[in-house]
Amino acid sequence: MPGMDKTGPFGTGPLGRGLGPCGGGMAWPGRGRRFGLGRGDGWGRLPFRTLSPDEEKSLLDQQKNWLETQLQAVSERLKKLEDSGKKDA
Repeated sequence: MPGMDKTGPFGTGPLGRGLGPCGGGMAWPGRGRRFGLGRGDGWGRLPFRTLSPDEEKSLLDQQKNWLETQLQAVSERLKKLEDSGKKDA
């Protein structure tokens, strides 16, 4: 992302799901704002630190909830496609 300012390549807003270093997402644990561990002013400025067991549990719970939400959305979409396929047949 140019400028690391969340404006995207065309200045119209962020692209994707916010999983990269600019979005402070899950692909960069320990650096992102999503988990309250970063200052939000870019990556590479924070020293590496290990997570406490409570912090790790919190991160894993958040990731689990996100994955369950994604799985539910995929399941619902598959069901809709199966239902529409039965109507066409």
